[in-house]
Amino acid sequence: MITLWPIYRLFNRVFAGFLLFLLVDYCYAQSYVSGEDESYYKSYQDGWQSGDKSGRGFQEWILQAPQYDSAEEEQYAGFFIAESNRESDLGSFASKGKAFGIFANGTSFEETVAFRAFDRPLGVGDVFSFRFKFSGFINKFERDSDKLSSVGFALRHTVEAYASSSIAKSRVFAFVILEGFSTYQIFDGSKRFNTRIFIDPQGAEVGFRVNDSGYDIQIITLSDHTIYNLNNRSFAQLQLANEDQNLSPLALRGFAFFNLNGGANNAYFNALQLSSNE
Repeated sequence: MITLWPIYRLFNRVFAGFLLFLLVDYCYAQSYVSGEDESYYKSYQDGWQSGDKSGRGFQEWILQAPQYDSAEEEQYAGFFIAESNRESDLGSFASKGKAFGIFANGTSFEETVAFRAFDRPLGVGDVFSFRFKFSGFINKFERDSDKLSSVGFALRHTVEAYASSSIAKSRVFAFVILEGFSTYQIFDGSKRFNTRIFIDPQGAEVGFRVNDSGYDIQIITLSDHTIYNLNNRSFAQLQLANEDQNLSPLALRGFAFFNLNGGANNAYFNALQLSSNE
């Protein structure tokens, strides 16, 4: 049995893009693009806001950041459509000059989480891919929180998104840049797993495929287009609430992009895409 990872999406200036995972067992599975969204789509011409529903295959965005009103602290957190002519660190990561941007900085612990549900839960053979860039943790102010900071992506069993803290509920997988580490980290059935893939300053394209027992993940570092495959990994085991007991623990209903006290640098995301087997 052979796993193939061909790359089909063509961006206007850079290699990489849509990661199509095909599992081959004497014959090729037929796959098609079932969902996509980009920061340059018309829906985001007035910015990136809760309730925005763009592209196909996804529900509306739910953007959560606490209201910071302490007179003793300077705290800033939010969401925006980043433009390469305004953000010097965006560069070629942008799609048609744009990307989804998330910031969280200040003198305490600031957090932002962008939640989104899939139109239907991911099933076996489905692939979700996206692009992700973060240039590292740098304090923007003379003092900051001592809590551990992180930036990244999470897959979730539920679509509950009442507050930024909802990201901790029913998270079965996370791909993370963690403060103090020079490599991408994964949180799944093995708790924290060090990929030993160095964080790329130009960003990475991440493709996630559901298989019969867990998932496969492919990571492409955008500065050199090196491809890394991590196959047959397990999801985190969940303790489901009573109302969720009748749901499959492998039902992946949504995801979240998050910036938890990232500091001076923005977190950028782009090129959301889904593929499914016919």
